[in-house]
Amino acid sequence: MQIRDEEQERRYLAETVRLLTQELERLAASIDDSARTIQEQKEHMWEHWRDMDGAEKANFRTAVNMSVTLGEHAVATRERIERLLQSPYFGRVDFHRNGDGGARAYYIGVHDFSDPGTQDILIHDWRAPVSSLYYDFETGEAHFQTPTGTAHGDITGKRQYKIRDGCLEYMFESALNIGDDILQRELSRSADDKMKNIVATIQREQNAVIRNETARVLILQGVAGSGKTSIALHRVAFLLYRFKDTLSSDNIMILSPNKVFGDYIANVLPELGEEQIAEIDFDTIAGRFLAKVTEYETFSEQVTGLLDRVDPAAAERMRHKSTPEFVTSLDEWITSRADAEFTPAQIEQKNKRLSAERVAGLFDESRAFPVFTRLDHLANSAVHLLKSEALDHGGRWTAADTNSVRRQVRAMFPYKDAFALYKAYYNEPDRRGLFKPLGRKKIEYADVFPLIYTMISTARQESYSHIRHLVVDEMQDYTPIQYAVLRRLFSCKMTILGDSSQSVNPFSSSSLSTIHSIFPEADCLELCKSYRSTTEITDFAQRISRNHKLVPIERHGRPPQIIACADQRDEEQQILTLIKEHQHGEHRSLGIVCKTVAHAKTLHRALSDAGVELTFLDYDSTAFTGGIVITSAHISKGLEFDSVIVPHADDTNYSGEIDKCMLYIACTRAMHELHLTHFGPVSRFLEFAGEPQSRIAAR
Repeated sequence: MQIRDEEQERRYLAETVRLLTQELERLAASIDDSARTIQEQKEHMWEHWRDMDGAEKANFRTAVNMSVTLGEHAVATRERIERLLQSPYFGRVDFHRNGDGGARAYYIGVHDFSDPGTQDILIHDWRAPVSSLYYDFETGEAHFQTPTGTAHGDITGKRQYKIRDGCLEYMFESALNIGDDILQRELSRSADDKMKNIVATIQREQNAVIRNETARVLILQGVAGSGKTSIALHRVAFLLYRFKDTLSSDNIMILSPNKVFGDYIANVLPELGEEQIAEIDFDTIAGRFLAKVTEYETFSEQVTGLLDRVDPAAAERMRHKSTPEFVTSLDEWITSRADAEFTPAQIEQKNKRLSAERVAGLFDESRAFPVFTRLDHLANSAVHLLKSEALDHGGRWTAADTNSVRRQVRAMFPYKDAFALYKAYYNEPDRRGLFKPLGRKKIEYADVFPLIYTMISTARQESYSHIRHLVVDEMQDYTPIQYAVLRRLFSCKMTILGDSSQSVNPFSSSSLSTIHSIFPEADCLELCKSYRSTTEITDFAQRISRNHKLVPIERHGRPPQIIACADQRDEEQQILTLIKEHQHGEHRSLGIVCKTVAHAKTLHRALSDAGVELTFLDYDSTAFTGGIVITSAHISKGLEFDSVIVPHADDTNYSGEIDKCMLYIACTRAMHELHLTHFGPVSRFLEFAGEPQSRIAAR
């Protein structure tokens, strides 16, 4: 029976490949025809342009634009067909709809495809409503949405396939939802140079996140290795498919932690047939607002400083400015300034006057606007009234008169700009000492977004109004005041994701509940299954920083090694030995993850001098490359490697709370193998491993 089924499946695949190839040839001819037509139309326009009237020119432009549009559509379709030819589908679900004579087989792939002759759908897009049968149900009762309502029935069978270059490598019967052989095979393979799509192995709980259409704000807490970033990108692809008439890639933006990570995830949406979406980060937002206001510490500089030495006073300032209560306090103080500190006074220019009462009335007219916008409105109104009166009486009015009126208006409010107002917030007795500049013209990172929030709250600012969906990754590294800034700049739907266990600054990290306090209307979901690492690596990382909600998927491999070394030279030799073993092994990618960029830079130099070819990633890097990579724990967030080496795992290097966070992040980058090296006493966070294991691991 199995052999007969496999023969039938191979015949179905062969026929599907034949039709796809046939369609590809037709599209190629269509694209060539479009190119010729466009060229002929352009030549005709150039030749007869002078003889055409306005209507003819407009008609010709329309015809050319139509030809270009058709050609572009054909090119996009060709790219989808080429993708399908590699692997037309990955799953099948047999569904017996109530009232029908028998079960019908639905094949699920990255894109849909219909028989050009009969228009029968041969492959259903993974985002189509019927595909939810494959992801959400086991054998038995099931349902899916149709244009006319809910279709009820029974799933009588499910299959999973691995097809490469149009050839069937293997297939499995699957009574349960995905989580068996194919998932294990996919998790056991080597890491790719870039993040790949996961449509063949989307789990039920992941699918619920991807297909959520109703949440205005969706907050997703996911443990390390739960696939949360990939899920967010698949969610973007689903929304683009579901709302294709009203939503495009131009309307979506992702706020990512750094440019390396942005490059690492860049392949996912194109693989799913969607255009890449724009990226932004908080450094870009900070630069936009503060470039002409003040110099400021960046987030990476803040983290680097903390890794070198924790200043208790600075840590206290960070904690204070990283609470929802701080947002409320600052907001209330800013809002109250107009009433508390605006003092209306008479305005006089060219012997013309506006009384203090009239000035107060003009100021009240714009009560709905921010305070500096209200002052500008008042100044404009005063200039208009006094200028009109002066001109009516035969006088003159100059730019100097206008400037004089503006100065008189600004003198009624004690703060010249948002920066002065923000600094005044800390003049209150209970807040003194919480604002400490880093020199005369530079502010701490902890003050960057409170200052930007003050700027947004006191004057009209240009927002990202064209963005209709914002994806925010690494949510735990952003404070409530940063989310308050996002809320002002992006009045759109959001998907916010991260893991509170992977914060790089424990003094200013945000949990799911903290972020929920800024977005009380949000839907909150948690992903607890971890798919990245072997059970042994996951258990090891859990001993460093326990997350009781994490559920590892059962996949076994080598236990992590802690290698005790005699000195720095010996440690470098041990790392070189591990690199050689990796180069002769089955795995492709190796990440050497140091605590800091400075450590990574020093080790990179030593390994390069020893003849190792590897890529060094720092805060200025913009691209992710495969092979051997050396970087810091902070920059490695979101990345994954087949094997990971964590150097300098001694108690001098990893001893504080922030060090523990970095060590956990470094270890959870590993999919298959994890090695830690040290000389001197091992880190206190690794003492659970015991000395016997260290001696054995050291061979």
